[in-house]
Amino acid sequence: MASDTHAEITRRLSVPPERVFAAFASAKLVARWLSPSPDIMLQVLVYDFHLHGRYRFAYHVPGGQVMHVHGSFREIVPPTQLTFSWIIEPPDEHAGIDSEVRVSIAAMSGGSTLTIVHERLDQHGAAQRHAEGWKGALDRLESLVRTEVLQ
Repeated sequence: MASDTHAEITRRLSVPPERVFAAFASAKLVARWLSPSPDIMLQVLVYDFHLHGRYRFAYHVPGGQVMHVHGSFREIVPPTQLTFSWIIEPPDEHAGIDSEVRVSIAAMSGGSTLTIVHERLDQHGAAQRHAEGWKGALDRLESLVRTEVLQ
């Protein structure tokens, strides 16, 4: 679901919260799923996963374009909470947005519920674009956590 300034996506997963959280905690695993579609390759340039640690991604889009995103980890509470900034760099059409992503992972019978809330998407079309992007990424995440041994 997307409003004018935020996107919220909830997904039920058939694995425990620890497995879901592990997919966020590893640069190697993030590179395999945090992309809106299989044809957009994510290159993890920096991934310092600790409180106030920084990350930087390069998304390689078909046609040769590269979109960069960076931010820092503002909250890390294994295996249930994660908050990080999400800053899109120029020349992307949504460059300059200093948004925030909140990840909540709750245990439920037979697995977990993952909720992504991406806030402060205050440019026209950004909330919808990010809602669609998170849906695609969570499709990939779901496949990864079901089929891979995560450490």
